[in-house]
Amino acid sequence: MKLPRKGEAGLLTYIEKQLRFPGDRRLILGPGDDCAVLKTAPGKALVITTDELVEHTHFLRRFSTPEALARKLLRVNLSDLAAMGRVRPVSCVVGSGLPKDLPAGFAGRFLRALKKEAVKFGLTVAGGNLSGAREMHFYMTVWGEADQKEIVTRYGARPGDILFSLGPLGEAKAGLEILKNGQVPEKRRFRRLVRAFLEPAPLLKEGALIGARGLASAMLDNSDGLLRSARILSELSRCRVLLEAGPEAVSPALAAYAKAKGRPWREYVFSGGEDYGLLFTVRPAKAGLVKKLLPAAKAVGRIEKGSGAVMRGYEGKAQSFSHF
Repeated sequence: MKLPRKGEAGLLTYIEKQLRFPGDRRLILGPGDDCAVLKTAPGKALVITTDELVEHTHFLRRFSTPEALARKLLRVNLSDLAAMGRVRPVSCVVGSGLPKDLPAGFAGRFLRALKKEAVKFGLTVAGGNLSGAREMHFYMTVWGEADQKEIVTRYGARPGDILFSLGPLGEAKAGLEILKNGQVPEKRRFRRLVRAFLEPAPLLKEGALIGARGLASAMLDNSDGLLRSARILSELSRCRVLLEAGPEAVSPALAAYAKAKGRPWREYVFSGGEDYGLLFTVRPAKAGLVKKLLPAAKAVGRIEKGSGAVMRGYEGKAQSFSHF
């Protein structure tokens, strides 16, 4: 299997096909969703996820403080739990690969920030691993507890469903651009966009509400950009996703930034990446309840018969990040 030909999506599909264990009745949900789900007791489940931050892939040291890395590492993992519905975070293990030229005080600052974040979100750090590495990287595995009936997967979208988004769209992509450009006035003017990249907010309360009230037929965290996330949803739910992002889908800060750069804001909204909001489908009969309980939710499309994901109202290119 050649990675340049198959790409990240192809490799993930291959992995999911290879790692199937139909004989394990405890494994409710394996590779393919935001988290794995294991049965622990009748009606109860353990929800597990893992994610990492790799230098030159997810961050650059010149604009990444130890505190920012610790906060983001925990938050991107918690975003996966949020995407599974009502999940109560329990604990985590953390590992890292560190170079020999690690700055003095880096480890202490990272650990203090990590502990502070863990306390903030109600979980503990149970251990981990440490090794040397040429380039800095951090990884984490987080687990939480859930009632099986309050878990939401990526597999339940059906034709007629409305596609909703919670959280920022395209802001992290713009924030990363600003950090790479390194212009101080731009960083100050668009602090919100920079913060969106450095400190994503895991929507645990919103995900819990969606799971507890049975609002969503399918859900995933929007970490790969709106178009890529829609394609994942299409593939797993076996449907066609029509994306229609109106003016309400873009924040004033992102609209101002896109205008200043002379680029369409929909390029950021559809391409995105690392926003870590929630993308979920809702039966039409529940759409009014969603707007009442989650007024920040935005309708960004609908589900139809067919396959694939298409954009309406934007003829430009929307390129999603791929690791390979």
